[in-house]
Formats: sequence, structure tokens, C-alpha cells
Amino acid sequence: MDQLRELVNKLQQVCTSLGDNAGNSRDDNLPSLWEVLPSIVVIGGQSSGKSSVLEAVVGKDFLPRGSGIVTRRPLLLQLVQSKAGAKEYGEFLHKMGEKFTQFDAIRQEIEAETHRSLGSGKAVSPDPIHLTIHSPDVPNLTLVDMPGLTKIATEGQPKSIVKDIEDMARAYIKGENAIILAVSPANADMATSDGLRLAREVDPAGERTIGVLTKLDIMDRGTNARDVLEGRSVQLKHGWIAVVNRAQADINSKMTMEECRKKEMEFFNGSPHYRGLRNVGMSSLTHKLCRKLEEAIVRQIPKIQQTINKGVQDMQKELKALGPMTANNRGAMVHEILSMCREFDSSYATMLDGGKGGGEAILDVFEGKLTKHIRELPFKQVYSLSNIKKVINEADGYQPHLIAPEMGYRRLIEAGLKLLKDPSVICVEEVYLILQQLVQTVLGSKDCEGLSRYSLLSTEILAQSGLALERMRDEAKSMVMTMVDMEASYLTAEFFREILRAQDAEEGMQGLKTFSGRNIKPGSDGGTSEDLHMKQIANHVSAYLGVVCNQLKATIPKAIVHCLVLQAKKSLLDKFVEEVAGKDAESLRRLLGENEEVMQRREVCSKRLEMLQTAYRELTVSLSSR
Repeated sequence: MDQLRELVNKLQQVCTSLGDNAGNSRDDNLPSLWEVLPSIVVIGGQSSGKSSVLEAVVGKDFLPRGSGIVTRRPLLLQLVQSKAGAKEYGEFLHKMGEKFTQFDAIRQEIEAETHRSLGSGKAVSPDPIHLTIHSPDVPNLTLVDMPGLTKIATEGQPKSIVKDIEDMARAYIKGENAIILAVSPANADMATSDGLRLAREVDPAGERTIGVLTKLDIMDRGTNARDVLEGRSVQLKHGWIAVVNRAQADINSKMTMEECRKKEMEFFNGSPHYRGLRNVGMSSLTHKLCRKLEEAIVRQIPKIQQTINKGVQDMQKELKALGPMTANNRGAMVHEILSMCREFDSSYATMLDGGKGGGEAILDVFEGKLTKHIRELPFKQVYSLSNIKKVINEADGYQPHLIAPEMGYRRLIEAGLKLLKDPSVICVEEVYLILQQLVQTVLGSKDCEGLSRYSLLSTEILAQSGLALERMRDEAKSMVMTMVDMEASYLTAEFFREILRAQDAEEGMQGLKTFSGRNIKPGSDGGTSEDLHMKQIANHVSAYLGVVCNQLKATIPKAIVHCLVLQAKKSLLDKFVEEVAGKDAESLRRLLGENEEVMQRREVCSKRLEMLQTAYRELTVSLSSR
């Protein structure tokens, strides 16, 4: 059992050194070993005799004394029983390697460390001071001494101090593995005991609470605490232990602890109220505490093993997701950035070829929106009879055409083709927006989790991708505009020759349709010969525009894919990669400046993993030696 108590001592020391204690916030999603380690937490009101009880267990004066709040931080006190004749000494976790052989010096160091950590801005702190005392005269035991509970803030103390101390004590005793040592003075009304009240709040069934009665030697004459000690009054499942601490006169006279213990038992044995009781005296308290701690440790060993194993796995998994520490030399930094750029490019290409948000969205622009925009163009205004008359007359000038108004045909077709510029440009813009949105999607995807560590690099990739896409968009716009201009610059004469060849062959005319799908040969629905002539011209123009529109509906997507989509897929970050290769070390370091939250999270996860791995080694050695 001494080995197991020593194991818990070591595990608590590991926890304290790496920031895992009851005073820490539990909303950080870090595995806590402290929560599954049994501990004995001493609580009680100011001047309840709490510190004197601890000193009696140790057998030495070593705790700060004074009026008001003396204990301002929890004191995690580990007692290690050394071999008979070995020298006594204390050792602080914050001063490892330095042995304090004078207990007055231990008291001074507790006061100094409290002052150093709190400064002038804080009254109390939940971070424990970790003190180990080695002595042949102490049991293997760990106790956590909490600041004394108080009901009012005195002058010079913040108004919140009453709540701060109570919240701190509650945090240390609420865990199901905390054994609560509730210290209450017997010369005060038990109903007002701060320690007992807080213990009942977190442990209403009394499964974890041991009561300690102090100051029985100064109770009012005619009163005693036998009913409490025998369980007839103020009942606790694990009962009460009565102790008599040193009086101030004993302290002033330098009475030794041995003499005090002897005097204590003389009081109990000589009093008719307490004679014959077994639950009195410091030795009885020490024995009970050791037994309860042993029972809790044996019960918790499987849980401790499980917590350590799972915690190690969880921390390793999270640290892998967070990624390693950023490289510091120039070559490694260039490699890191280029590797992430390649990962981005690969993920971007995959998403672009994939379904929703990528290839599917672009295909919808080509097959749906482009066709819709072209269909909605005001072509009818171009080949309306009134417009045809106007354009042909203006084109003929002072000398009317002889057979076919060729110049009028050209102007009408050119006017119709110019309408195709807007839907072509809109098509480019819509594909550009899809590609731009895809950049943000990729940066936030699981495939690029590594980039999330570097906010500046992510921002730079977003900006450089945007600039590259703008260049590609402009090239695509220029290409589709040129394609439309080309159609307007050179009309296909063969189309009109085919019309002439089929003019008298009804079956031949069936294959030529107007833009709206009507037969190209106007029906004999009346009207003047001029009107019929104008309708024929309208049908010719409409049919030609229809053919060109169908051609452009096929070729504009090809141009956009060639100039924009494929370029984005294969060379989105080429210019940025060239720039990275030439940057100096300081510029690269700025790019790889991690998010503060990521850096902090990696640090706390690393510390917690170190704690759990150390605990695993301690546990393995301890259990294998049993």
C-alpha cells in the first residue's frame, strides 16, 4: 500500500508540474489525470484549526501564521516516509533539487512563492504550491490544504474574495475522487460550520466526507462534543475524529509536537466526556486518512490506467492534426510552403473535376445559363420588318441594290452578332466566380487542414489565387469577344449560296430554319411583294444568326475551359510559387506565422501528452514491482 500511495504522490506531482489540477478550467477538452487521482482535501473556515491539523500530521511547524487569510493558494502537501534515521527535508516543485532542511525556511518559501505568483493584483489563486516533505515520522499521505473559508471581506480585500475562495474549494472537492476532510471548531455552532456546509453541498450522501473536530479543550463549561463523536448529533457516514491542537501558549513556549500529542491524549483520557472513545487524537486521524486513501487508490487503479491510455491516444491524434512545429531554416520553410501549395493545387484540381461546387456547377453554366441568356437576346428587334427596311435603306444610300441587299444583310447580321457579346462575357464571369469560390472551399477543406495553422499564408494563397484567376478571366473574356468579332468580321457566304441553290427545291428548303425554328421560305400569306421580300430577308438573317448562335454555344465553353478552367487547374499558384522561391528567411517566417490559438493549443496538448506519458511510465514501473 505504501507503494501505491507513493505512486499517487508521483502522479500528482506530474500533474501539478504540467498544469493539471482541480483549479484549472475544464472547458479545454484536455484529458485530466488529476480528476481520477484520489486526494484528501482539507477545508474549513478561518481560525477553525485547519492549519494546525496539517502541522500535527507532519509533526512540524511549517505553515504561515497570522490574522485574516494566510493561505492564499492551495498547498498540495505530499508526505513521504523515509527510512528510520534519515534526515528530514522539504522540496518544492517550483525549486526542484533544492532541499529545505529547516522548516522555518519552508514557511518563508511558501509565503515568498505566494507573493511572487499573486503579486499585488490578486488576493487568491487556484494554482497549487506543491511541497513534498520527506521524514521517517510521517505517513505516506497526500493532503491538499485550501485557503480558509470566510463569510465577509475585511478591509483591503476585494469584495469577491468570499466567493472566490468558496469556488476554489468547491472545485477541489467536487470531484468524485476527492476525500473531504471537513474541519470544524467544537466551540462554535456546528450548524454554521463553513467546511461542513460546503462538504454537504458537493457530497450530500457523505460518501467522501470525514469530519474533524478541533478546539474541544476550549468549549464552554458544561458542554462537550460526545454526541457528535458517537454519531448521535451531526451525523456523517464516515464519522468524526476529535483532535486537540496546540494552544498559542504552547507555540510560544516552543512545545514540541511529541509533547503536544502526549498532552492531547492526556486531555481525552482524563476527560469523563471523552474517555474510552477511539476516534480521538491525531494518531487516530492519521490512521483513518491512510486507510481511506488506500481504499480509494485500490478502487481507482483501473480507472487511472484507462484514463492515461485514452489520454495519450487522444493527445497524439490531436497533435498530429495540429501538425509539427514550424521549421526555422530557410530551406525547410520553402519546402513547407511549397508542399502546402502542392496540396492546395491537388485538392483544387480534384474539387474542380468533382461534382457540386466544381465541374457540375461549371457544366450548368455552359448547358443551362449560356443557352438561356442567348435565347433571351432581343434578336427579333434586329430582323423585325421595320428594322430591316430601315437598315437596308441606310445601307443602300443613294444607289439602291440591284438584286440582293448585301450591305444590308451584313449590317443586320453584325447587329445581331454584337448581342452575343454580353452573354459570352457573363458566362466567363459566372465560371470565374465558381472558380473563385472554390478557392475558399478548398482552403477550408479537410485536405488543407495544415494551411489552417497559418492564417497569413492562407490569406496570401487566397489573394494570389484571386489575382491569377483575374488574369485568366481577362484572357478568357478577350478570347470570347474575339470569337464573336470574328463571326461578325467574316460572314459565311456558302450559307447564302445554299439558300439560293435550294430556292426552288421545296425539299431542300426543309433543312434551313429561322432562329425560332420556322421554315426559311415565307408562306404565301398575302402582302405586297416588298413585304414578302423583307420577310425573306428577315428569315435569312434569323437563320444565319441561329447557326452562329449554335456554333458559339459550343465554342464559347471551349474557349472558357481552355483559357480559364484548365489554366486554373494546372497553374493557379505558379506565380506565387516563383515568388516564394526568392523570398528571404524573414518573409518566409512571416508567412508561416501560426495562428496564436493553434500555437497555444499545441503547447498545452504537448504538455498534457508529456504528463500522461510520464504517468504511464510511473504506473508501469510501480505495478510491475508489486
